[in-house]
Amino acid sequence: MRRVTALGRSSVALIVVGIAAAALTGCSSNPNADCGSALKSGQASDLVSASGKVGEKPKVTLPSPIDAPTSERTVLTQGSGTTVHAGQLVELGYTQFDGQSGQVAGSGYGGSAVVLPLDPSASGVTGAISRGLQCTTVGSRVSVAVSPKDNGSEAAGAGSTQIFVFDILHTSLSAANGDVRPSVSGFPTVVLAPTGQPGVTIPSSGGAPTAVRSEVLKAGEGATVKKESIVTLQYTAVGWNSKTVTTKSWSNGGPGLVNMSTGQLQIQNNDNVTALPQSMLGQLVGHKVGSQLVIETPKDSNFDAQAWVVDILGVR
Repeated sequence: MRRVTALGRSSVALIVVGIAAAALTGCSSNPNADCGSALKSGQASDLVSASGKVGEKPKVTLPSPIDAPTSERTVLTQGSGTTVHAGQLVELGYTQFDGQSGQVAGSGYGGSAVVLPLDPSASGVTGAISRGLQCTTVGSRVSVAVSPKDNGSEAAGAGSTQIFVFDILHTSLSAANGDVRPSVSGFPTVVLAPTGQPGVTIPSSGGAPTAVRSEVLKAGEGATVKKESIVTLQYTAVGWNSKTVTTKSWSNGGPGLVNMSTGQLQIQNNDNVTALPQSMLGQLVGHKVGSQLVIETPKDSNFDAQAWVVDILGVR
């Protein structure tokens, strides 16, 4: 298992390492597949060259200083794997350089590879890097020049471009893609947006759940979740009595990387939730990547009764 790590704050906030359940809203395509916001290649990112096997620390050649008025990206090596889109967790090897001096400012490969929730709509360095990786493919090596405006140094008066060389090692699913299963009467109703984000309706009859139970909405065919797994999840929880969303990963910074043994989120998103309930997570054991479940959990000392919709997007 690779160690989950993060780049330093001074460099970048990369964070390591009823109705049929699958009913769609119309026939719209998934907007996460849109490449319109991806960075373009430019003079700064084109100045970078790198040699060596993808996944291992490369030999990088670049002049100094390099100045990029706007952030850019250049694909140095084209991979043949899965295309990278918004809403995924992407595992990366990286080397970072100070564009002014050309000196190495950080790196991570092998056991020190990092995991980034891809969010092209984000501001700052994380958003620029996400747009630099957007619509590339697993197995690619990419140079990304992050402008002073995007990395915050312009406001601080330093005005230094940051240069990254990324090896794209792996990506999770962005939403459950398993086979749709027939709906079960009495469970919350789930309707999906084109992105896969669920809308949840609590049943109008009957009281809050008194025991944990779950329904499989989609049955995936990927790796199996175990009690000790580290899993990539998209999730939404709705309070049974309040009928309002109590927590979600969707649109709050991307999927969560969750330790099944402890419930701890190893990637902190914008929802300010640090752990998920074991009563819910236990229902995921034995299910496979690509699956989606709706899970009812009763009130306990930490959580009110809730309905969860959970997409299993990856297993480590």
